[in-house]
Amino acid sequence: MRHSNLSTRLPFLLLCFGAALNTKTIFAYEKLVLAVPIFPPYTYIDEQQQLTGSGTTKVKQLLESMGLEYQFRVVANHGVAADLTQKGLVDGFFLATQNQARDQAGVISAAVMYNKWTWFYLHDNPLSPASPHFRAQAKIGTRLNTNTYQWLLDNDHLVAAKTSEASTLITMLTNKRLDAVFLSADVFWHALTEAGVETSLVHHTTQSTQPFSCYFSKEYLARNPGFLEQFNHLAVTAKD
Repeated sequence: MRHSNLSTRLPFLLLCFGAALNTKTIFAYEKLVLAVPIFPPYTYIDEQQQLTGSGTTKVKQLLESMGLEYQFRVVANHGVAADLTQKGLVDGFFLATQNQARDQAGVISAAVMYNKWTWFYLHDNPLSPASPHFRAQAKIGTRLNTNTYQWLLDNDHLVAAKTSEASTLITMLTNKRLDAVFLSADVFWHALTEAGVETSLVHHTTQSTQPFSCYFSKEYLARNPGFLEQFNHLAVTAKD
């Protein structure tokens, strides 16, 4: 009789055990808290006060495909994001290109997107990037605490403006207070459209194309072995 009861209950017990295994597989990693610098059109707050943007959507898709519980924490810029990560107050941040300071805060992932670093200048400005006097004389603007800012410093350009808002750089450029703006192309064009400025007024030259990735804290990765490998695999295959 006891054998009969066991036989009857066995499929149910196996079903429960299988569900438990599936739950363990899906939620194999700890909850992930990521800082998100406001960087339109990749990451920004929409009219409904929701975090959105092409970068936000892409990272959410990757994390959800891993069955991961996550939380996004909006911050002012990449400098704040890296600082919070290094202090252990968040588990990482996105989206970012690589530099030494960020490498101290965490480990960079495979590319999630790609980011074109581009020069923007008015068509009638004689100091274009092709000018031999451009590096020494051109007044350049970019966003504070970004890799475009660091690149300008490393390459001896005259940084005349470093702001938190791309819209401020648009105003300074069109008012001829700057000779050029050096920014992610998508960020500039988004800000230009929002400002209602004709795109025909601006010429542009691409400097380089950079991988745009996530940073994850070393502590989170140590506690969650295999996480980065799985995330990277999904990021790479998602672009195929």
